[in-house]
Amino acid sequence: EWARDHGPRQMAGFDAISRLVTALGETPYAPMGFTPDGTTWIDHTTIVGFSEFSRTPVINVRGGRDHWLGNSCFLLGGNVRAGVIGASSDTGMQPQPVNLETGEVDPGGEVIRPEHVIRTLLVDAGITDDEADLRVDPIRALIPV
Repeated sequence: EWARDHGPRQMAGFDAISRLVTALGETPYAPMGFTPDGTTWIDHTTIVGFSEFSRTPVINVRGGRDHWLGNSCFLLGGNVRAGVIGASSDTGMQPQPVNLETGEVDPGGEVIRPEHVIRTLLVDAGITDDEADLRVDPIRALIPV
């Protein structure tokens, strides 16, 4: 019964991630051979949360949700800048194009795809060439220059 169970199941998953983030944020970063530098493990860990499957944001005529090509994800920790990137439209909750430099909705921007997120993480890790042949730019609004 998705209408009853889906929300609590998602909340349990988000609560688990919250506990992980709290533990990483309370644990000093001092791997073997390193001198503690005042940072914690969350400063050196990037967490990516997403689903490979999504449903429409609006309820269909049968009281359920259909399969959907749009999706969302979250990145946190490490070098990821805090904030929300992107938005959905007022009609049909369609993804809006985004300026990859600012993270703001921009009609001349790009609709963010998984390739953008992967490229962003690769650039943040120091892999600046498009070796994975993703053919997209990183979301610079998410990572330090």
